Amino acid sequence: MSTFKAVHILTLGINHHTAPVEIRERLAFPESDQPSALARLVGDYGLHEAAILSTCNRSELYLAADGDSGLAQVRRFLAECQGVDVAALESHFYQLNDSDAAVHLFRVASGIDSLVVGESEILGQVRRALEMAQQNGSARLLLNELFQRSLRVGKRARAETEIGRGRLSIGTAAVELAGQVFENLTSCCVLLVGAGKMGALTAQYLVDSGVERLLVSSRTFARSQSLASQLGGEAVPFEELAAQLAVVDIVISATAAMDYVIRPADLRRAMEQRRGRPLFLIDIAVPRDIDPAARDIDNVFLFDMDSLEQVVAANRQEREGEIRCVQAIIDHELKEFLYWFNALGTGPLIRALRQRAAHLQEQELARWASHLGPLSTDERQLVERILRGYANKLLHDPLVQIREFANDDEGYVRLDTVRRLFRLDDSTTRLSSPKSELAEADEAEEKKS
Repeated sequence: MSTFKAVHILTLGINHHTAPVEIRERLAFPESDQPSALARLVGDYGLHEAAILSTCNRSELYLAADGDSGLAQVRRFLAECQGVDVAALESHFYQLNDSDAAVHLFRVASGIDSLVVGESEILGQVRRALEMAQQNGSARLLLNELFQRSLRVGKRARAETEIGRGRLSIGTAAVELAGQVFENLTSCCVLLVGAGKMGALTAQYLVDSGVERLLVSSRTFARSQSLASQLGGEAVPFEELAAQLAVVDIVISATAAMDYVIRPADLRRAMEQRRGRPLFLIDIAVPRDIDPAARDIDNVFLFDMDSLEQVVAANRQEREGEIRCVQAIIDHELKEFLYWFNALGTGPLIRALRQRAAHLQEQELARWASHLGPLSTDERQLVERILRGYANKLLHDPLVQIREFANDDEGYVRLDTVRRLFRLDDSTTRLSSPKSELAEADEAEEKKS
């Protein structure tokens, strides 16, 4: 990156590579909480832009901020507003700047940084993170461009490679895990807890795997009924969830609840009725739906998100070649993005050059007006077009070079030389950061409204 940037793209995050599920769930951002979090990050903590990507396997904050101070500010936000003991979790965080932050988001959107490599859900989650930030006014020039380009990377990865071959998701991994526990799912009764998008996908995979009986339960009974009717299952009122634990063979839980929906007391009562028959629980929610103390109960076998690692290891090995193909797409898109990002700082200089050319045109026209004699309106416009065309041709190559200089390691020195050669006022051509571009974008939005 060029050394004269003062506004940086920053990422602070935690994911399945760096932290177990019990740590990840402490940093989860429910969608209902994100508008207020984004407003505080921008309004109270001095960040130019902010976006939150929170899924079952990651919580990441993307920022546009002055220098590295933005990372300190977001840590303060996590401590003061989210009640996170940042110091205790420091070893689990990763922080990324500029090109590294862009590469990371491109890898996330393409699916190669997912627990299930190539899974399809992450692209929609990245799109939703951008939409949330746009709706709340916290994604402007930089993050809007970064996220739009990441979505393009994700689409290209799936269209131009085989990284997304088949139906891949956390739900498919959960069903595969269930298939490892029971050799034949066709004789099993499965209870799915949660009728959201993840639950619906998982339910479809269960039906395709031939489960004998599918029960669906969620806090909204109408959603349970709708999903169950689509797939030939049975809807169970959420209030009867505990009673069903005595009947089913497998429970797969995927709700958006912030607290446990299945507790040890419920399981103990169920196990008394099961008379030693084992119960398998697969918890793919973050925060977790099932109290981990369930593992202490005889004949209860609990698997969570981290348990899926063994299931998906083979999937990753199969797709290593496709990962390399996706990385080539990322490398190409990164180069294009950095060219755009670095060129942001040249805006004031380019405008100053154009303004100087326009001023010289006016001076020359005024100087020669007495020699040319009276000009009609059409004649004057013709002379102005000739001067403007000449100036544009003269400036074309310098403007191209200015954008190229922005991506040079000695960009600041080269651009400053251009400024001095054309005797441009330093106050109108500051190259310190794209901050002025951000301000102009904000002013434009205000004028529209």
